[in-house]
Amino acid sequence: MSAKARRRVLRLSLDGDWKGRWVEDEVAVDVPVEVYVGKELFRTFLASPGLERELAVGHLLAEGIIDSVEEVERVRSRDHRVYVSLKTDRRARLEASKVNRLVTTSCGSTSDLINLLGRLRPPKVGAKVSLRPDVVLEMVRELNRRGEVFRATGGTHSAMLCDVEGEVLAYAEDVGRHNAVDKVIGVLALSGGDFSRCVLVSSGRQSSYMVLKAARVGIPVVVSQAGPLESGIRVAEELGVTLICFARGRRMNVYTHPKRVFRDLGT
Repeated sequence: MSAKARRRVLRLSLDGDWKGRWVEDEVAVDVPVEVYVGKELFRTFLASPGLERELAVGHLLAEGIIDSVEEVERVRSRDHRVYVSLKTDRRARLEASKVNRLVTTSCGSTSDLINLLGRLRPPKVGAKVSLRPDVVLEMVRELNRRGEVFRATGGTHSAMLCDVEGEVLAYAEDVGRHNAVDKVIGVLALSGGDFSRCVLVSSGRQSSYMVLKAARVGIPVVVSQAGPLESGIRVAEELGVTLICFARGRRMNVYTHPKRVFRDLGT
């Protein structure tokens, strides 16, 4: 199934007076993707078609359900259903994820957020990598160059994993910003890549939930052309993630752990 569809739309314009005409336009397609772990339905995503196996594996990793792709015994997909068999018993984590999953844009007070991190026990990211600011900006430009469905429809988010030199390791577009991140994590995990040498580049705003996904798999740097939320900055600071937002043109804001991109700082 294509990630785009054509629909008839009434296009209005104000040129001295309102004028309208019917045109064929492209829109982004979303489909329900069901992920089964063992015999039970675990999640239903509204996602763009494609990379559905990767979405499932990436989500399990980014949610902390599994610690490594080596725990996956088998993953197969058919008709927008993905079936994952695990080598280890993760029923307790699967049940806990229904309670602990961060689905809102913020988590209340700062103390609530820090307490939640303590319960989830995500690892601290200590990878000692460095990258040049000009390489960061080129990554964002490459993210935008690859956004074919977005340019046609305006209805998708993009995510990309690069190494610190800027080589693209994985790319995905999806109607959901979380789904796009899960997909690229799944692509790299299934190919045996090293997350500790990666930069996650995203088109979406950076909430605590988004930063946690990167931290859980050990990604040290998160870059977005959009803005952060306070919860995202707090999580990045606490977990050792370098968070860079508003990376556009020739500018960027580095909110946490800046020495990975600007090592001459005295603080």
